[in-house]
Amino acid sequence: MNYQKLYECLFCAVRTAGIVANMMQATIVNEGKQVEVVEDEDERHLRMREAKTRADEIVQEILLQSLLPEYQAVLSLDVEEDTVSRTCFLKQDYDYTLVLDPIDGTLDYLHQKDTWSICSAILHEQDVRLAIVYFPKRDIMYTYVEGVGCRVYHRLKQCTAADGEVLSVQCDNTPSVVYKNSRLSQDIVQQLWERGFQVVDDSEQELGCPDAILACMRGEALAYFSDTRNIRDILLGAILSKLENGHAYDYAGNAARWASHGQQKEIVFSIFEKNQIF
Repeated sequence: MNYQKLYECLFCAVRTAGIVANMMQATIVNEGKQVEVVEDEDERHLRMREAKTRADEIVQEILLQSLLPEYQAVLSLDVEEDTVSRTCFLKQDYDYTLVLDPIDGTLDYLHQKDTWSICSAILHEQDVRLAIVYFPKRDIMYTYVEGVGCRVYHRLKQCTAADGEVLSVQCDNTPSVVYKNSRLSQDIVQQLWERGFQVVDDSEQELGCPDAILACMRGEALAYFSDTRNIRDILLGAILSKLENGHAYDYAGNAARWASHGQQKEIVFSIFEKNQIF
């Protein structure tokens, strides 16, 4: 597959979708959706999963339409919303998977924050081959394309696909902060404590998963431990892992293998070597 060509399609669509979603944010309402009950889930995480807006559907349609008709016979979908164009993609073998989260952080979007993003990726043979995470209100996009590497776009509305700056991180000091999501087992948290790390849940002070991963990307935190998360919710971590010094580990410190779609059971994102974490 020509990932660069596909990226250029998604780049334009994501930029357009971001403009549309930004315009809709001020007057958006929560239409809500039915979700399955998750044992021991707190009210905040339940509200996050229940949140849905018209913008979610419109953004997804913009992205899917950009890939029709060229990719409809190639891509299997792992997407958030049940929109019209979804029925055009009939493949279900998940050989090449298009992962979409039209509004990652819908509750933040409703609360007029700038932490929400538009996320997309292509997975093939248990690896991420392309990923895009765009924060429209911040107007910053982070990307990875196989064969090209990681890029960042500041003031995306003024950029073309060729304008991205090489995304690289250097860190002289090893931080002691480890971020996690709420599903990480207490046993692993205890092990991290015993190694002297400060373990912080990404819900504390409403930090959120994306900003926790960005802290890791900047070298301000050692790692982000993600347990049983939808792949579409951790695509910023996928980009981090593709940095020159980036990694995606399993909980034993081995190189992680991505699921073909759905949830990723366990994964750790870091710009540090495994002997500094495990």
